[in-house]
Amino acid sequence: MTINEVMMQVREAWRSLAGGCLLWGLIFAVAVTPLTAATPTEELEEAQAFHIGTIAYLYGFPAVDMTQAMFNETHAVSSEQRVLSPVNQFFRFRERVTPKSAGSLRAPNADTLYLSGWFDLQSEPVVIRAPDTRGRYYTLAVTDFNSEVQHVGRRTTGTDARDFVLVGPTFEGDLPNGLHVVRVPTQRAWVLGRVMVGGEDDLESARQILEGFTTIGLSDWKRGLAATAYSPPEAAKAVRLVDSLPFYETLNLWLRTNPQRSEESALLAQFDAAGFGPAQRFSAEQASAATRRGLTRAIESGRQMLVTASRRPLSDIRRGWIFPLALGRYGYDYLMRATVAFSGYANLPEETVYGALTSQGSGVELNGARRYLLRFAPDGAPPVGAFWSISAYRSRDYSLIENPLGRYSIGPHVSGFKTKADGSFAIVVSREAPADDSVNWLPIDEDPFYLIMRMYEPARAILDGRYQPPAIEVLEP
Repeated sequence: MTINEVMMQVREAWRSLAGGCLLWGLIFAVAVTPLTAATPTEELEEAQAFHIGTIAYLYGFPAVDMTQAMFNETHAVSSEQRVLSPVNQFFRFRERVTPKSAGSLRAPNADTLYLSGWFDLQSEPVVIRAPDTRGRYYTLAVTDFNSEVQHVGRRTTGTDARDFVLVGPTFEGDLPNGLHVVRVPTQRAWVLGRVMVGGEDDLESARQILEGFTTIGLSDWKRGLAATAYSPPEAAKAVRLVDSLPFYETLNLWLRTNPQRSEESALLAQFDAAGFGPAQRFSAEQASAATRRGLTRAIESGRQMLVTASRRPLSDIRRGWIFPLALGRYGYDYLMRATVAFSGYANLPEETVYGALTSQGSGVELNGARRYLLRFAPDGAPPVGAFWSISAYRSRDYSLIENPLGRYSIGPHVSGFKTKADGSFAIVVSREAPADDSVNWLPIDEDPFYLIMRMYEPARAILDGRYQPPAIEVLEP
């Protein structure tokens, strides 16, 4: 027998064996598979929806979260609604923020008056007119629906009266001279403005400046018309998009109506394969049961990732204070930008740095059962171009803490702030007023809390790590 004949017999034997194994495998699979079990196609479809859906949840969280907020704050959804204004107009917080007036603001401050507006730039650019603030600190944070931030205001454009124009990604017309152009890469944007208020005696002056911020469509601006007239928003039922299948419908619509980065084409092709990418028209109601199961699991998984990511330690920790400086520009770090949006949107670090103190050491959280002390050396105040403050927030819901003084921040701009002759000062954080009247008091309640040190127009020493705030001390009862 030749070698070729031997090899022929071997191949025939393997072919017969393989066919037999395949046949018996199919018979066994049919015999043991319940009639109600998912088919391999359905299992694959669910797995694909789950895995790609989880990535898409992180990718699209800012866009969907902001779409939800935009709808709920530009429609009359509740008789107790705190923020309500039409699209392309500002809502003004004419009082300093308190626990009862914060609305949907997460971890707000009481050192500025806010204005908030949702802008739709698909039909034409919108002009924001800013008044002369006469040196007073203000900033307008223009956040696109990718959660990327740009700033105009004292630090970047000065405090003289200015007209800014928000220009969407598909606008192709000419822009007249005299406008400061802010190009927004998404069709919609959120503008959150802040105007410094020094205290109750400064409140009326700050309010007058706040009223000076107005909006108008570019075509009306060219005609020399006044600001857009206020029109009461329509009534509607509040939407909840971030924790249900409409998340993917909203993401799908957003992907179809906004230009996407070419570098993300491979990722978006995966979204298409799962049924909700920019080349698809996704309907949760019409999706298969397997796809719905997978996407429901993806939402649960994605939200748990955000909860976990929001608790992970950061590398820049200075005497217990956490300095999250990688904010406002995220590139392709989808988890980071989603985590920031999940916890509350942020300014660029060169505009504002937020140092956070969450524990008294060794992982023990701050809580109202104890009293705490911060000692600032003569040269220990945060080096800033504008101002700084420290606020306390309830850990469970990021809210300011109600207290008898109505004091929700402490800093040199607060009336009665006490500094020693050598420039040093101390801040006691406690439920009860300190017996020592030479120190400053930041009131809290009995709940766990954390502190935020806000530094407006931070100096280079804050940004490069040279500035070290004081460690917190636990006082004896």
